[in-house]
Amino acid sequence: MRGRYLLAESLGVFGGSLAFTGLGLLLGLEGTTWTLALLAALPYLTLPLDLLAGLLLDRLDRRTLLLAGVWLRAGILGLFALLPKEPLFLLPLAFLFQAVLALDLPAWHALLVRLAQGRLEREGGRLQAAQLLGDGLGDLLAPPLLLLAKPLPFALGGLLLAGEGLLLRDLPAYPPPRAAKGEGLTFRALFAGLAFLLGDGRLLPLTLYALALSFLSGLALALLPLLALAQETPPALYGLYPLGLSLGGFLGSLAAGRVGPCLGIWGGHGLRVLGLALLLLPFPFGPLGAFLAGMGGALGGVHLRAYRQRLAPEALLGRVQAGAVALLSSGSLLGTLLAGGLGTLGPQVPLLTALLGLLLLLPLALGPLGCGRLLALREGRSP
Repeated sequence: MRGRYLLAESLGVFGGSLAFTGLGLLLGLEGTTWTLALLAALPYLTLPLDLLAGLLLDRLDRRTLLLAGVWLRAGILGLFALLPKEPLFLLPLAFLFQAVLALDLPAWHALLVRLAQGRLEREGGRLQAAQLLGDGLGDLLAPPLLLLAKPLPFALGGLLLAGEGLLLRDLPAYPPPRAAKGEGLTFRALFAGLAFLLGDGRLLPLTLYALALSFLSGLALALLPLLALAQETPPALYGLYPLGLSLGGFLGSLAAGRVGPCLGIWGGHGLRVLGLALLLLPFPFGPLGAFLAGMGGALGGVHLRAYRQRLAPEALLGRVQAGAVALLSSGSLLGTLLAGGLGTLGPQVPLLTALLGLLLLLPLALGPLGCGRLLALREGRSP
């Protein structure tokens, strides 16, 4: 995939991260907990729109939809910069931004099938690394920009998204196949991607494994600030934990294309277990644990996504990618909610429960997700 496309996506994610990190800080300074909670819930409130985005991607040109989403989000951030900085104006716009964002990841994952062809792990890893880089830069720069002038992170974010749109102008067209166009707009068509993820015998073990990982990751990391403080981390150095997750994810994404599926998935699993276990130790082991957990999650995640890209029929490609986003996000949400309940017993309890769950998944490496089966599926052979 061309470097300008990676730069474009990194700029776009940078812009969105500037805006939403700035928005979170802005609402936090106002001291209204319900607005912060609602902002945190927005990505989950838009989950049904992920399925709709997949349906659109299988009906219309995927390049056109991607670009339309980029320009719409740039315009929304322009409104953020211009409107009064009141929750009444900002939260509906934030929901609209998240709704349009539902097009972004499924569109890129579908486009990679055409742009990358036989290099899905390598190019998918590079794309994910570019997204993580942009996200980290936004997290870092949004607070000082907001404190300098409230409209700045939103205005700059809109300009960065406009820059992404300009850099993506020469993306090749990617029209959907005729088979998808002939389907009716029914509930069955809307949920066809999810049905494939859960009904295809080759993909089902991988889907359930990825869902379990999303649930356990949400369970393990939902209370990370409390866990870090309980492990005697100086409050001023807490930022090393999210930085470790981001940096580990960045390097794991780049490494994914250099290893095979067995080492990618099960090596990533081992790194995740080791990293989460280190979070139970006093500072400074915790940031190292966050780094290893982020690296393991990215390494395995790139390979799992590549299987969905390879095995999905062309007519379902958009819906399978969007359905996976919705399904895995639902798993993360459930894990986060459970962490809130178990956390009343202590911040270490959700993490210990997640570690037990990850260890219980290890027998899959000798069964339906053994190395021989993974290699056979990657090469298009029957496992």
